[in-house]
Amino acid sequence: MTRQRDLASIMTAGMVMTVALIAACGGATGSGDQTSRTAPPATPTEGATAPVAASHPGALIPMHSPTAMGRPESAGAGAAGPAGNLAWTVPDGWSEETPSSSMRRAQYRIPGAGGAEAGECVVFYFGAGQGGDVRGNIDRWAMQFRGAGGAPATPRVTEVKAGDKTVTRVEVQGTYTPSSMMMGGTPPAPRPGYALLGAIAPGADANWFFRCTGPEKTIEANRARFDKMIASLHAGS
Repeated sequence: MTRQRDLASIMTAGMVMTVALIAACGGATGSGDQTSRTAPPATPTEGATAPVAASHPGALIPMHSPTAMGRPESAGAGAAGPAGNLAWTVPDGWSEETPSSSMRRAQYRIPGAGGAEAGECVVFYFGAGQGGDVRGNIDRWAMQFRGAGGAPATPRVTEVKAGDKTVTRVEVQGTYTPSSMMMGGTPPAPRPGYALLGAIAPGADANWFFRCTGPEKTIEANRARFDKMIASLHAGS
C-alpha cells in the first residue's frame, strides 16, 4: 500500500509538471505571436514629403519659371504655361524671364513695336485668399495713370470668357507712374504715352492677375496676343 501511494504521488507530480511545462510553452508562443504583430515604427516616405516641398509658397524656383518648367527662356506659340492651378498658352514672340520677385508667378518681355520700347507682362498670384478683390485692384491699376491735364485716368473694364471662367479685362492709357514699391523704393519717373492691358481671373482659392504695361504702340501691337493668352486659361496640374 505504501508503495502504491508513493507511485501514485510520483505520477501525480509528473502530470503536474507536464501541465506546467505545456502551459509555459503555450504562454511563450502567445507572447511571440504578439510581438510579431507589432509593426516597427513608421518612417516617412518620399511620396509624403515631396509634394509639400514642391508646392511650398516659399520655394526659391517659382512654379512657372523656365527652370521649374524645363523650358528655354523664350517660349513659342503653343507652349503651356502652368502656374499653380492655372495654365495658359504663352504668346508667340514673348520671351519668358525669371520672375524678379516671389509675388510674380510668371514674367514676359513683350517685343517693342513701331520703334517703341519693349513692354512687360507679369502674372501675379499672392496665395490662398490673398490679393484682394477685383474692384480694388482695378482702382489700384488706374491710380498709376493720369490723363490729359493730370486728371485721373478712367479704366475701360469688360468681361470675357475663358472656358467656364469669367475674366475681368482692364485697359488704361495715359502717363504711367509705377508705384515706388515696384521700383525697389526708387522714386519712379512718369512715363507718358503708356498703356496697361490687364486681366483678373478667378482661381481655385484666390484671384490671378495678368498685367501688361508698356508704350501704347507696343501694347496695341500685342493686344491680340494678350487676348488669346487670356482665352486659353484653364485649370493646371
